[in-house]
Amino acid sequence: MLEVERLPGVIAAAAWIDDGTVTDLRIHAQPGASSTILANAIARVVERFDVTMDARVLRIVTAAIVGHEDHSSMAGGRFLILQDIGLTRDGGRVTCRIRLAHEAGVVLGEATEPDSEAGCARAAALATLRAAEETTEGLVLGLEGLSVVPMFGRRYVTVAVEAAVRRRFAALSGMSPIDPSRPLEEAACLAALRAIDRWIGLS
Repeated sequence: MLEVERLPGVIAAAAWIDDGTVTDLRIHAQPGASSTILANAIARVVERFDVTMDARVLRIVTAAIVGHEDHSSMAGGRFLILQDIGLTRDGGRVTCRIRLAHEAGVVLGEATEPDSEAGCARAAALATLRAAEETTEGLVLGLEGLSVVPMFGRRYVTVAVEAAVRRRFAALSGMSPIDPSRPLEEAACLAALRAIDRWIGLS
């Protein structure tokens, strides 16, 4: 549903389609976006793809964009919370270690990639997914793609994630703005969390 994500006001979207019917469509919208306008625009996009959708399966959630200092306040509405990021470099490679807090404790994830902007972002996203896998038995998360894109005068990290647990499969996506005063890896981690957090919480 990349066309849905291109709609003004949409941060990320996740869709489940079965035999030509949308069974679940979840939208993370920017603060201040009109749910009614988004719902009408999404319905028109869905029609163009020749699939059917009952309006009742559409869920629009306003996603506040938060920085590092806001993580502690996210506990009431999020399943996973970024607690710490660590980086080490060795011979042109960067290793990112992520610590996530959730309702049952703390989980850790680690990934190593080439030491470049894209590599650092990928390492952070991969480490986040590996940590998240530890929260749910049988959960498998794969990083399908990651990009750093300019938009509306800012730069964003966007991720696409393939998820599977207990015969449930989903294509998920997330986006987070890059704060020039914060590490790029933080934005990559938050983008990955925005892609998977609600889906894991409902699994």
